[in-house]
Amino acid sequence: RNPLAMASSSVLKLKQFASAWWYPLLVGLLSCLNTFTVVLSGPLVVLYVAGVLANGAKLQRRLFAAVANALGTTVGAAALVYLIDLRGVDEVTKQFPSVFESKGWERSKALIDAHGFSGTVLVSAMPIVLHPAVIFAVTAGMARPTLLAAVLLGRTLKYTVMAQLAVGAPHLLRFFGYKGDPQKAE
Repeated sequence: RNPLAMASSSVLKLKQFASAWWYPLLVGLLSCLNTFTVVLSGPLVVLYVAGVLANGAKLQRRLFAAVANALGTTVGAAALVYLIDLRGVDEVTKQFPSVFESKGWERSKALIDAHGFSGTVLVSAMPIVLHPAVIFAVTAGMARPTLLAAVLLGRTLKYTVMAQLAVGAPHLLRFFGYKGDPQKAE
């Protein structure tokens, strides 16, 4: 078989897969699981962008993808909150040492401390892992529903911006961890 024809066929199959109505829900589920693996972040950006590009002209599909991914991330954050309540902050921070030794931890802490809910929304909208924000908001005494609402709102903003960039300015996706050129993947 011709390698070029095989590659073209594979790209077409991936595009069909990524354009399925349930694909954003799958990516959202994987985002939820990433709360406990952290290593899926890069591949998840690629999967998310593939889904957006498969439906690029359809604004409603981009918004659906953003909300589905934000919901998955928020469910993961809720599970993290549950673990914190069950086992304590120290036990959870031991599971992710590199996350809590990062500069992101200190910046997240400062924003949430200074601005409460709006600071948590801002941190949640950033292209960083959520663990520091969740843990600091919990230790600061933020009500659980308020924290999860902030995560949902922030992540919805993040993923909506990512979807718009994927379609209109893909070179800017590098700020979200996407290293390729999504236009060449089409």
